[in-house]
Amino acid sequence: MNRPMPDAAAVAHSRRVQDAVVAAIESAGGWISFAAYMQLVLHAPGLGYYSAGSVKFGADGDFVTAPELSPIFAGVCARQIDLLLRAQGGGALLELGPGTGAFAMTAIDRLRQCASPLHAYELLEISADLRERQRQRVSDPIARWLDALPAPAPRIVFANEIIDALPSERFVIREGDWWRLGVGRGEGLEWRVRPADGEVDGDAAFAQRAAALAADLQRRGVQLPEGYCGEWHPQLREWVAALAAVVERGAILFADYGLPRAQLYHPDRLQGSLRCHYRHHAHGDPFSHPGLTDITTWVDFTAVAEAGEAAGMQVAGFTTQTAFLLGGGLEAELQLAAAQSSDPVQAARRAAGVRQLMLPGEMGESVKLMLLTRGIETESAAFGLRDLRDSL
Repeated sequence: MNRPMPDAAAVAHSRRVQDAVVAAIESAGGWISFAAYMQLVLHAPGLGYYSAGSVKFGADGDFVTAPELSPIFAGVCARQIDLLLRAQGGGALLELGPGTGAFAMTAIDRLRQCASPLHAYELLEISADLRERQRQRVSDPIARWLDALPAPAPRIVFANEIIDALPSERFVIREGDWWRLGVGRGEGLEWRVRPADGEVDGDAAFAQRAAALAADLQRRGVQLPEGYCGEWHPQLREWVAALAAVVERGAILFADYGLPRAQLYHPDRLQGSLRCHYRHHAHGDPFSHPGLTDITTWVDFTAVAEAGEAAGMQVAGFTTQTAFLLGGGLEAELQLAAAQSSDPVQAARRAAGVRQLMLPGEMGESVKLMLLTRGIETESAAFGLRDLRDSL
């Protein structure tokens, strides 16, 4: 595949990232886990993809998220968040990883139109560069930026395409055993596979998780074939628990690429879900331009549900993005947009964005939304149109 080449400054940055990876590999004795690799190339301060100052979102970046495609997505989400805020008697809305601020800008506007009992719009962003871009776009006084998770309070948490960028363990099935796929150094960076035999840091945790996952899949009638590759997010349970801890009463709304466990770890998905993005080119090589390339793996939403319940929350909804939009107020949002502008060019762009949000071959079926709640009762048509909780 012909991918665009980075400029000289980007190449120099990528070399610095690769040097840091090589140093980590040598320090660890010649092998690091794929989770350690992802943590370094995506999140290392000053080096990682999400912490360095390059354009990531939109036409000039590497990929486009739902809020960038169309304000319709944020408008529908805001309508559901308004219902949740009313159910809990008002509170704050915390957005994780706000990107360009596109979601926040639309959501604040829609929540004001609804006279929603929103007390504060909190934005948690680790990238100084992205935070500055968000400040330029979101000037409303209700918005405030956080450096860390806040204290517990009545709150709604919103996370769009955050989980799939968490560091992932990668495995391969060899003669019935689950081996660790990690990173070593050859002529460049390369895959290295080894058994979880206790010789490397993290082997015990890997073996424990692999055994539990294999047993659960067997119970569901799933047998993974020889050579099958897959991934999981080892930090997921602790991460969800940390989010749940800031929700004294309220909800967490996740939107991400993923599937229920039995569908994610399906024998037909032999190469797992690893996906990389560079300048709107999707590929499967995580060692290409490290530090310049986004790396994601799909979410096991069964694991998200388990983590939420372990943290004292309940799964109040799980559905596809298409069903969420249709049930949650898509028609009303389209009518509002048409009333605000009759420009045919804008109408065409709006229609194109909505198609990409909803078509099965685009984001419509690949992206799922899950709602976890604590201490509130609410009925949401966004999750009632196609309730997929039984698939978990």
